[in-house]
Amino acid sequence: MAAVVNFSSQTPCPRFSSRAEAWLAHGPSLPYKGTCHFKNNSKIVPQHGLYVRRQAESRMFRGRIPVRATFSNRNSSSGSSSTSSSDAINRFYTCINEKNLKQLREIISDDCYVEDCSFPQPFQGKMEFMQFLEQLTACMGQNVKFTIGPVCEGDELAAGVKWHLEWKKKQIPFTRGCSFFECSKQGERIIIMKAQVVIESPFKPGGFALGS
Repeated sequence: MAAVVNFSSQTPCPRFSSRAEAWLAHGPSLPYKGTCHFKNNSKIVPQHGLYVRRQAESRMFRGRIPVRATFSNRNSSSGSSSTSSSDAINRFYTCINEKNLKQLREIISDDCYVEDCSFPQPFQGKMEFMQFLEQLTACMGQNVKFTIGPVCEGDELAAGVKWHLEWKKKQIPFTRGCSFFECSKQGERIIIMKAQVVIESPFKPGGFALGS
């Protein structure tokens, strides 16, 4: 989930953890030409971001068929309960865009496990993942938003979705990604239990990746 997104602002970017820094350190330069300093890392993130691997194993989704695309109303209220995995995923990204941390907490499992291919270690537990999401939403500012495609649902409350980041409704280069989710039922609600995130790399080796 990564791009240092440089924002148009008159105030410096707040300090955040190295994880949120790396997530936003993966992409283009936006109008603001500064860099962000983060509390758990004394280094300044390079403006052109990090190189991350282009592919990751989708272990959670092997053999999960059939898959169906679900077109959900992305403008629906984020306060309503999720009744399907696609509802939960749509609410997840809507809450990030709206910076609605209270609703985010309600749709994430206490023992969630989130693998992001930009990081060497997964996020384990709601507290750790929510800390990252809080820092991420703050560093996104008011103009950067997630735009998601149709949510594809599989068996056992599994779902996947493609997404990209936009700056004032214009797509930001090198910010495409896809996320795979496993949800679980908690009473009448569907909550996110596991996730795996794969992000576009800014490095495009093309045929060189196949060797000489």
